[in-house]
Formats: sequence, structure tokens, C-alpha cells
Amino acid sequence: MIILNNENGKKHVEREELHYFINAYEYSLGKKLLPIGATEAPDFICKREDDSTVGVELTKIIRDPDTKILDSTNYKYFMDSFTALDRIFQALERKKGLSSDKVILVLQLFDCPLSELIPFLDKSLQDDYASYGFTEIWLADYTCLEAYYNIELFCLHPEELWGYYQLNANKKPYG
Repeated sequence: MIILNNENGKKHVEREELHYFINAYEYSLGKKLLPIGATEAPDFICKREDDSTVGVELTKIIRDPDTKILDSTNYKYFMDSFTALDRIFQALERKKGLSSDKVILVLQLFDCPLSELIPFLDKSLQDDYASYGFTEIWLADYTCLEAYYNIELFCLHPEELWGYYQLNANKKPYG
């Protein structure tokens, strides 16, 4: 019998979230990432097809619980775009210490759909995104995960991957 404590439970959830990112990454880029280990910083170590390794750091972009409850009483189910963008840049600053040319940073959107942010994502900020030092920075939209069982991606860095990657555009919810 396996007993899950809080840390084991958190890592189990992170593994599931990593699985969705890896599937979307492969679908979008045609490149595989194979998880080979779990750590704390970065969250996971993966092997690329060329046998090199890369870390994957998952970072949730969410509202604090009190704000979420207050918003739900006002029928506001998602964080507004400007708050989400602010939280994205706060997360980039917090994670700067983990930055490496061997770490992929995945900013997980749980409270703001990617479609709401795309109009505000500015490619002219490429130098800013590059300055954080990660090999890749991705926005990953987990807001529709329960309906579609996949996530959509937007690459902020590197410049050659910049843009929106839509998955299974013709797939209806629940099959």
C-alpha cells in the first residue's frame, strides 16, 4: 500500500500535468521529451531525442484562493488578462534563479484562457523573455483540460518557436 503525503500528492499531480505538456509539445513540434526523473528544481528531468537532458519547471499562474472565491460570487470564473500577465512576469522573476540553457519553463494557465492573453503577447519583448535565461518558455493553457483532455501552447522564447500552437482544433469535447 502506498501512502501519499502532501509532497507525494503534489508530485503526482505535477507528473500528470507534465504528461499533458509533453503530449502537446510533441504534437506541436514533433519532438519528444521522455521523463527520466523527478526533482525539486527543476521539477523534472527529461531526455530529448538526441539523448541530451533538459529540465522542465512547471509553474502555476493562478489567483489566490480568497480572490477566486470572491470572483466566483460575482460570476467571474477567470482571472482578467492584465492580472494574468502581471502574474506571468512575477513568476518569471521568481523563477529567474532556476534559469539555465537546460531548463524549459512552463507557465501553466489555470485561471485565464490563453485566447484572452494572445492579443497582449508582444513579440517585441523577445529580448526580455530571453533575458530570463531559460532554454524555452511556454504558456500552457490548462483551462479546458477537463473538456478536451489536451492543452494548447504559446511559446514566448526562443524567437524561432514564438507563437500559438493549437491542438486538435476539430475535436469536440468528450469525444
